[in-house]
Amino acid sequence: MISKKDFKKISDWLWEIPKDFRPDMRVPARVYLSEKMLEEAFRDRSIEQLINVATLPGIQRYALAMPDMHEGYSSPIGGVAAIDTKEGIISPGMQGYDINFLSPKTFVLLEHGTYLPISELEKVWKEKKVKFMDFKRKELKESEMIYFLKRYNNPTIYRIITASGREIEATGDHPIYTQEGMKEVRFLNEGEKIAIFPFEGVAFEEPSNEIILSKKDFEKTLKELGKTNKGSSVQQILKQTEKLNLLPLRYNSWQLPYLLKIMGFVFGDGYISITKDGKGIVGFNGKREDLEKIREDIKKIGFNPSPIIAREKKHKIKTQYQKEYQFKTKEEFFRVSSFAFAALLIALGTPYGIKTEKEYRIPKWIFKAPLWQKRLFLASFFGAELSSPKTLNKYNFYAPQLNMSKARELEKNVREFLEDIANLLKDFGIETYPIKKVPGYNFEGKRGETIGLRLQISEKIENLIRFFETVGYEYNRQKQKEASLAANYLRLKLKVTKVREKARKEIRALYKKKGDFKKLAPKILEKYGGKYVTYQFLYHSLFKEKSHGVIRKRGKPRIAFNFPSFEEYKKECAFGENGLVWDEIEKIEKIPYRDFVFDFTIKDANHNFIASNFVVSNCGVRVLTSEWKESDLKPYLEKLANEIYKEVPSGLGRGRQLKFSIPELDKILEGGVPYLVEKGYGEKEDIENCEAGGKLPWADASAVSSHAKNRGRDQVGTLGSGNHFLEIQKVAEIFNEEVAKTFGVFKDQIVVMVHCGSRGLGHQVCSDYLREFIPLMLNKYKIKVPDREFACVPFNSPEGKRALAASGAAANYAWANRQMITHFVRKAWKNVLGERGGKLSLLYDVAHNIIKIEKYNIGGKEKEVAVHRKGATRAFPPGHSEIQEKYKNVGQPVIIPGSMGTASYILVGRKEGEEAFYSTCHGAGRTMSRHAAIRTLSGKEIVQALEKKGIIVKCYSLRGIAEEAPQAYKNVDEVVEVVHNAGLSKKVAKIIPLAVIKGE
Repeated sequence: MISKKDFKKISDWLWEIPKDFRPDMRVPARVYLSEKMLEEAFRDRSIEQLINVATLPGIQRYALAMPDMHEGYSSPIGGVAAIDTKEGIISPGMQGYDINFLSPKTFVLLEHGTYLPISELEKVWKEKKVKFMDFKRKELKESEMIYFLKRYNNPTIYRIITASGREIEATGDHPIYTQEGMKEVRFLNEGEKIAIFPFEGVAFEEPSNEIILSKKDFEKTLKELGKTNKGSSVQQILKQTEKLNLLPLRYNSWQLPYLLKIMGFVFGDGYISITKDGKGIVGFNGKREDLEKIREDIKKIGFNPSPIIAREKKHKIKTQYQKEYQFKTKEEFFRVSSFAFAALLIALGTPYGIKTEKEYRIPKWIFKAPLWQKRLFLASFFGAELSSPKTLNKYNFYAPQLNMSKARELEKNVREFLEDIANLLKDFGIETYPIKKVPGYNFEGKRGETIGLRLQISEKIENLIRFFETVGYEYNRQKQKEASLAANYLRLKLKVTKVREKARKEIRALYKKKGDFKKLAPKILEKYGGKYVTYQFLYHSLFKEKSHGVIRKRGKPRIAFNFPSFEEYKKECAFGENGLVWDEIEKIEKIPYRDFVFDFTIKDANHNFIASNFVVSNCGVRVLTSEWKESDLKPYLEKLANEIYKEVPSGLGRGRQLKFSIPELDKILEGGVPYLVEKGYGEKEDIENCEAGGKLPWADASAVSSHAKNRGRDQVGTLGSGNHFLEIQKVAEIFNEEVAKTFGVFKDQIVVMVHCGSRGLGHQVCSDYLREFIPLMLNKYKIKVPDREFACVPFNSPEGKRALAASGAAANYAWANRQMITHFVRKAWKNVLGERGGKLSLLYDVAHNIIKIEKYNIGGKEKEVAVHRKGATRAFPPGHSEIQEKYKNVGQPVIIPGSMGTASYILVGRKEGEEAFYSTCHGAGRTMSRHAAIRTLSGKEIVQALEKKGIIVKCYSLRGIAEEAPQAYKNVDEVVEVVHNAGLSKKVAKIIPLAVIKGE
C-alpha cells in the first residue's frame, strides 16, 4: 500500500515517489498537489497508476500528474508522460480512454451455432471463433479472438431488458448497437431500439475422442464401392485422406462440424453418384448465396468444388388422379468430383444413388454426438427440406413440415427415418406430431409409384420459439432469416397473450366476488391497461351477447387485433438479411454488482460480437469573447440560452442536420479547422487562435477505421455527453491586467466557453488501436509493462506510426467539432442580438487529451518526445515558437473549465513549466464516480440550486445533471491555486457561469 511517507516533498506543491520505490520504475513519479490534496489522493488507484506510467519504455524525466488527477483507464486522468520517439512507445490508454465489460453470465455466440458464457471463454478463447456483425454489409461473419480481458467491477452494473425478454448486464461504458450506431449503455433510454440476433444456438460441449470412422472402416467402404488396388487406386485415395488428416475421424476432429452440415444437406438437396467407370461425384443444388457457403466449408476440409453452374431443368409427373404435369425449373448447382470425398460421406452413412429408391436411416453415431453436433446435421437438412416459417392468418404460424417421398415399397423406411428425426428433435425439447401419410404426395414418375409421408413440428408458440432459436436452418439464409424474425415476433406475441390472459382471469375472479364491472374495470386497466388490454376487452372477457340474446363467456384470449401481423413486424423491425431485428428497450436499471467482468477483442475492424443476443463495441476547450458586459446582456440572456440550446445538438447520438459524406469527413480528419474555415464555417483568425493552428500535420484519414468514421460523420458540431458543456459566462475577476488586455479580456465581460471533444469517432479510434495493440505488445514486441491495459507498441513501428496518424486525425476532428459549434453559437448570437451583437472572437482553443510531438532539452541535448497528455493542458511560455505573434510576449492562453455551475479560469503559460513539459491541469477532476453521483444526488435539486444562484440550466437529461454535479468534483479554485503556485501556469482571470447548456 502506498502512503504519504513514501513521498519526498519537493515543495509545498510538488511531491515525488523516487525511482527506487519499485525496481521496474524507469523514472520518478511526481504529483502536483497541496498537502491536503495529497492526503485525499489515496482514495482511488491514481497514484498506483502513475507509478505504472513511470515504468513505460522510453519515458523521460518523470511520470507526472496534475492536481486534478483521478483514476482512469491504465493511467490516471491528469497524467503526462513524455516518451522518446526513437526508443519509446505509443499508447492509446494514455489519451483519456476507458474500456468496457460484460457480466460473466453473458453468453457469446460462437461458430457452428454454439455459445458459451463469456467467463468460460477465458480458458478457451484462443481456440474459438465468434460471430460478429459486418456493419457495412449488414451480415453476420466469424472472427478469431485476439485478446481476452478481465477486471473486477465495483459497485454497480447496468441491466437491460428488451420488449421480447432479452437481457444483458454490462458496464455503463459498453457500447451496444442502436439505430443511431454504437451507443454506450449508460446513455441508452427506455423505448430506444437496439439490434438483436434472436438465434441462440446450443451450449458448446467438448466432444469425446471416440473414433467414428477408422482407416479400416474406410477401406471396407472403398471395397464395397468397387475400388481395388488396381492402378494403386485405393492407395491414392488413402494417401489423400491421410494428407488431409481425415482418418481416423473422431467426435473432436475439427473437420466433423463441417462434414455434419454437408451430410445434412446431401440427405436433402444433394446427391452422391458412383459412376460405372469408377468416378465419385457429389452434387449440391440450391440458391447461389447458400451454395457459396457450402463451397467454403468443403474447401476448409481440403476438397475442391467446381464453380456454381445455372441451368434449366424439365420435369414430368403424374398425380394419383392420373393427371400429368410438365414444368421447367431454373436451378443452380455445383459438384465435387472426388472419389475420396464421396466415399468419405458414404462411409459416414450418407445415402448415394437415387435416394427415393434407397433404404437409409440417420447414422447411429450421430445419436451419440453432443447436442450442438446433432444440431448441425438437423439444421442443414432442414435448410434443404423443412418448410420455411409461414403464417396462415397473419398472426399464427403453420406447423413446419418435413415431407418425404419414396418408392411405395420403402414406406416403412420413410417412417423410420422420420422417427429418427423426431427423436433427435426430442433431445432439444422440441415436440412433433405423429407421422402421417400425405395422399397428395403420391406420384407416378419415371421409376414407378411413390408414397409421401409427413412429419410436423408442433406449432405451439413456446415450441416454435425453441425450435427457431436453438435449431433453425443452416445453408439457407432466407429460411434462417425468417426463423429469427419469427422467434422474436412470437416472443412478443406470447408476452401480449399472457398479459391479456392474466387480465381476463383477474377481472373474472373479481367480478365473481363483487359483480360491479364499472368499478372493477378501471383497477384492471390501471394494472394491465394500454395498447392490448382495453375496456372493451375486459367487457367481452365476462360476457358476450349473441344476436338471439343468449349470454356466452369468452374462452382463452386471442392476440389483439391491433397487434402487428408478421409481415408488418418484418417491415418495421428486420435489419439486414441475416435475421437481425430491432428490439425495444423495456427496462434499463443499475444493479449492485461486485464481481469480475469480461471482454475480448476480435481480429476484424468491426470490433463487435453477439452477446446474449445483443450486438455489442480527444477532448478540449475554447473560449469566445464578446464586447458585451453582463448588465447589457441580462435582458437577452434567457432567449440567448434557448437559441444556443436549439442550434447546438447536445445529447449522445444526436447528430446535426448538417451531415458529411465519408470523403468530406476524410478532409476534416486531415484538414481540421483550416478546412472548415475554407468552407465558410469560421474566420481566418480562428485558425491562428487554435493550438497547432487546429490541425496536426501527421494526421492520416486512412488510419481511421470505417466504423469510427461512421460514428463521427454526422456528429460534427455536436456537444456530446458526460462532462461536456457549453456556458455563457462573465469575467468575475482579473488577476493580471497586462495579460488580460493582450487576451482581450475585461471585468464583467460576456464570454462563451465550449468544452467537448472528438465524440464517438475519437473513442472508436482509441478502442480500435487498443484492441489491436494488446496482442502485439505481448506477442510481437514482447513489451513488459505492469498493466496490460497500457496496450503499447514501439513509437516508430508501422503500427505505432499508424496509431499516431489516427490520433492526429481524431485531434483534428475535435478541433473541427468545436469550430462547427462556434459557427452555430455565432449564428444563435446573431439571431438574438442582430448586428448590434458584434463579433464573437476566439480567444483560444486548447486540447487536453492528445499526443503531441515536441522538443525539449533533456540531459543537455535536444530530444524529440511524444508528449502524452491525458486530461492535461499544454501551457507554452512567452517567446515559444509555436505561439502566434499577438500572444508571444505574454505566453499561451490556457483555458481551465470548472465543474458545472462553478468558476472556470483563464491562465497563461510560464517558463517554469518546462520541468513538466509545459503541461498544466485541465479542469477540476472527479472525486465521485458518475454511478455514485447518480445514486446519491438529485438532478432536479441541483438544477433548483443553480437557478437559485441565478444560473440558467438547459439540459436534455436530469441524469446528466446529477452525473456532473459540482459535488462530484474537486474544488477548481484549489486545483488552479496549485498550478499557479507551482509555476506551471499563472492566473489571468476567473469566469463564472450565467447559463449552462448540458448534454445527456
